[in-house]
Amino acid sequence: MERSKEKLRNNIINNNEGEVQEALNAGLDPNLEGGWPIRLAARYGLYSMVKLFILYGANPHILSEAGASTLQLAVFSGLHWDTENWTFLLSCCDSSQLADGAAVAIIFNNVQGLLKILDTGRCNTNIPTSLTGKTVEDLAKGYKLHYLLNSPVNNNLLQASASPISRRPRTDVRNANHSHRNLSPSVARFFDLTSRQPSLTPPHSPRSVLSSTNTARLLN
Repeated sequence: MERSKEKLRNNIINNNEGEVQEALNAGLDPNLEGGWPIRLAARYGLYSMVKLFILYGANPHILSEAGASTLQLAVFSGLHWDTENWTFLLSCCDSSQLADGAAVAIIFNNVQGLLKILDTGRCNTNIPTSLTGKTVEDLAKGYKLHYLLNSPVNNNLLQASASPISRRPRTDVRNANHSHRNLSPSVARFFDLTSRQPSLTPPHSPRSVLSSTNTARLLN
């Protein structure tokens, strides 16, 4: 089993889409062990493979143990956001999931990714995001990117998101208390490592994840 998982991991990292599709056709669970395969593909910017996993039934909204989603990892990769290649993934996300992706785009200066998320017209910029507990609007101000939210298209979005919205049920697990969220110096490493974590427990902060011996064993 470990050998087959390592083979799958290598096929994803090396973008061997044909091999991965063969495995899916042979019965590979697209949500294997909490959905790490689709998150790993997203971390490496493999938009076509992410779409493949979704088409075979992968749930892109299952969070890793550390609390990272497929969209957040795709944004963190910084790859191909100057194209329309992530449109399919964006179309699968609701307003709060898009906001979580936008927060990562702001923090890691993925301006193209932020614009693509805002251009969906569905990103709620006035709700707390999972990584920091701050809204997209507040983060954009802090990172001097607020001008991107003030375009004519996004002004309408800001006004709409300021009013209460009906949110769809979430398929992931989140801790309602965001006070422990922080941007530690190791937050980039947190995103780099979390793509392979299974979604088995409520998310932790980046600092606690990286200091956890249990997590270290998971990633070995």
